Amino acid sequence: MNRRKTGIVGGGASGLMAAVAAAERGGEEIFVLEKKERIGKKILATGNGRCNLTNLSFEMDRLEEYYHGASARQLRTLFSCFSPKDTLSLFRKMGMLTVSREGYVYPLSGQASTVLDTLRFRLERKGVWTRTECGISGIEPLKRGGFLVSCGDEKQRFDRLILACGSPAGLKNGDGMDGYRLAASLGHTVIPPQPALTALRCDGNFWKGLAGVRCNASIRLFVGKASGSGGLSEYEEEGELQLTDYGISGIPVFQLSRHASRALAEGKRVSARIDFLPAFTGSKEEYGRFVKERIDAFCRCPMEMLFCGLVNKKIILTLLKQNDLRPQDAVEQKNEQAILRVFGQLRAFSVQVKEANPFPLAQVCSGGVPLCEVTERMESRKHPGLYFAGELLDVDGRCGGYNLQWAWTSGYLAGRGQEGPA
Repeated sequence: MNRRKTGIVGGGASGLMAAVAAAERGGEEIFVLEKKERIGKKILATGNGRCNLTNLSFEMDRLEEYYHGASARQLRTLFSCFSPKDTLSLFRKMGMLTVSREGYVYPLSGQASTVLDTLRFRLERKGVWTRTECGISGIEPLKRGGFLVSCGDEKQRFDRLILACGSPAGLKNGDGMDGYRLAASLGHTVIPPQPALTALRCDGNFWKGLAGVRCNASIRLFVGKASGSGGLSEYEEEGELQLTDYGISGIPVFQLSRHASRALAEGKRVSARIDFLPAFTGSKEEYGRFVKERIDAFCRCPMEMLFCGLVNKKIILTLLKQNDLRPQDAVEQKNEQAILRVFGQLRAFSVQVKEANPFPLAQVCSGGVPLCEVTERMESRKHPGLYFAGELLDVDGRCGGYNLQWAWTSGYLAGRGQEGPA
């Protein structure tokens, strides 16, 4: 008797986890169909080549802080079935040791290739078939069940099909859209993808003078209507800010970027306000007293003395120039208003965001198939036997291993299918 055949479209993190889970369940002949010349290429680039595969700070009652797109209620059901602890347990079972640094989990080797090799070796031992350079051109649901999948001139029938095609993030322009196209052809809604976890490009001709600066900062993002009136939303992050020759980058900017990207795509206005002195926790009045005392202390001294040691010198030089001041100018009453503007900008430097970096420079994407269109086992509510996993679904997370955890969770549940978690 022929075994049931399961096809997995996409050999990334979620697709490979789906293959592992399906193989563990047994009773199926499993095929991974990957468009690229090798499987798991994106895994190798995660965590700057170290692969931050999950996060032990994960708390079920804080899911709305970690993820966007789907509701916390929907996600809670899924993560209760396959959590970060389950991820670590499964990788340990497959022979991979891990290390945790402040909750961030990496392979003990410090190499992302270890994660890929662990998955790859498991699939080899389980007899999973892997076919690369296999771009899927079409999927046809069959009346008697199953799916006919077209790869070039070839057609192959599968009893069960898992779409884990990923997104355009990190790929050259035009790549990575296949999964959305296939999902739409099968009648599913596709929320247009937008770059997330990426840098933001801002207006202004002063950025080259700031390029290369890294500093701790608090960043507040403002999203409003195109007209600039009403409906204002605010988002805030703090961490190491990186200034580039075109705008702002770094982890706190990455965390905010999905909001900016989607808002800009909808024609809304987006601006950012940077506090370069987040360690100053006093009130506005206390900061005012600090400024007055400093101005008095450095009266008749050069500007460079007045502002020395507060922030990176490049920031000071840029702000002085914006206020028609020079480093050698003396601190005097005649330029007090300009000096006060500089001190004000150190706490609230406002810039207009014009665009997010494009897909090739993004780590993940927001958008995709709404989670409400699949069951708790990741099965399509439109086509029994069709499953979704990973970035193809409208779930995107923060930096810190949360997106890979979503790949592991959704992939595992899709791979197990109706049987559910072991």
